[in-house]
Amino acid sequence: MGRPSLVEERRAQILRAAARSVARYGLAGSTQERIAGMAGMSRSHVRHYVGNRDDLIDALWDHVITPYFATMREAMAGREPRERLRALVDYLFGPQMEHNEDDLVIEALITGAMHDVRLRGRIFDSYSRLEREVATAIREAAPGCDPAESLRSAYSLLCLAFGNSTLAALPFPASRRAGVKEQAMRMLTSLGEGPSADGASG
Repeated sequence: MGRPSLVEERRAQILRAAARSVARYGLAGSTQERIAGMAGMSRSHVRHYVGNRDDLIDALWDHVITPYFATMREAMAGREPRERLRALVDYLFGPQMEHNEDDLVIEALITGAMHDVRLRGRIFDSYSRLEREVATAIREAAPGCDPAESLRSAYSLLCLAFGNSTLAALPFPASRRAGVKEQAMRMLTSLGEGPSADGASG
């Protein structure tokens, strides 16, 4: 495999610095000047390699959210439909989703989207695509589930998973996390053809 181009290296360097800045100072406090300083570059370099502030925020969102989606797809790949759905639940309620610094960045961007229609649309597009992917996995594992029901179930599953991830930073007993995963499996089982609750691992 060839060596990454200078542009790719510089963009990655800038986005790592942007993530550290947003995690520490929030979105409003992460000016291009501050990000440039944390990246060891000038502001003009940031604009050259990434673009204006909107471009930078869009690239940062992709930088922090894409690995989660990619890892989820990898966990589900090459499995039969019911096993794929079990793998999805294992992933959504597993250690990969526990609170970390990337979550601070994601939360800051979602909070910023409350006052930024353009950013809100960008984030909604990502999560609505995720919802549709999960709904597809549900329908494949439960053929009797209609599209509307699969979307409702996908949304409920994601709400359970993301709420669980947020509260994982607090000292709740491990039984709480296991319990919410069991609830998720029961919900999917109630669709009729989904995996049994006994099939959950972890």
